Amino acid sequence: MAPLPPLNALRAFEAAGRLCSFTLAAEELHVTPGAISRQIKSLEACLGIQLFARGHREVRLTAESALYLAALSDAFKRMESATARLADTRRERPLRIMCSGNVASRWLFPQLRMFHTGHPQRHVMLTTSLTSTTDAFDSDITDLVIRLGNEPWPSNIVAHRLFDSELVPICSPKLLQEGPPLRQPADLARHTLLYSEIRPHAWGRWMEAAGGCAQIDLGQAQKFESSALAYEAAVEGLGVALGERELIGDDVRRGRLVTPIAFSQLQPEAYYLIYQRQPQPTARLKEFRDWILRQHAPARPAPRAVRNAQAAAS
Repeated sequence: MAPLPPLNALRAFEAAGRLCSFTLAAEELHVTPGAISRQIKSLEACLGIQLFARGHREVRLTAESALYLAALSDAFKRMESATARLADTRRERPLRIMCSGNVASRWLFPQLRMFHTGHPQRHVMLTTSLTSTTDAFDSDITDLVIRLGNEPWPSNIVAHRLFDSELVPICSPKLLQEGPPLRQPADLARHTLLYSEIRPHAWGRWMEAAGGCAQIDLGQAQKFESSALAYEAAVEGLGVALGERELIGDDVRRGRLVTPIAFSQLQPEAYYLIYQRQPQPTARLKEFRDWILRQHAPARPAPRAVRNAQAAAS
């Protein structure tokens, strides 16, 4: 393999050939026209061919050098693009987090307020159009995902459990004031049930665990595109939804929602913080991951039967 000519000489030739002028090449490269001329003569000596046909105040590429120029120009463009990409990875960019709208508004926003208090220099960009785990990471649109799921996760995913999924009936206080009584599971037969199409079997599983609901027709339940919409419908008094205990605390404290039936059911899924397995996670990812896990170190869950019995007795 023939040794490559000096890079400075190649750069001078590429600029002079592209601009058809030693003077313009000198301006672009911030050198003198004489320096460009010397570099090109050095390159011609190295290659053993004449690269330019020189006339009075005019230089023209030869047929051979025109092909050489095209290849060099492409190579320099690719080097510039690779250098820009490398530099971009070193620049600070926001930490990109993806989750559902319900998790974002009812759980993550308060977390981010606390995170920013301790890390004011760290910026977070939030996406709520939740897609599949594979698409989220393969298309490089996110760094972290917070989502409902279950083990085992794919081998290329690192997953940290954040909190359990525990569902309890929720509704607006005005529904209890204006509508039929709602104190035990059987009373649900006289109310409109609300659910998300993402979790179509949640009511069925809850009723099976609660007992005493055989007469309730789930076919009359109102379906919504997302849990966030089902929650808002419950707030507006349109019916009774199943709410995540971890997500409804603020609504209950503010009196927007109540939990008229104490019985709750732990779900087989849980909420996880997940990210793509990589040799060295970025500093921004590790910083947020370690912080959020310190805030939500999961306690050892009680057996489901005990949790449900405690809830029913409260």
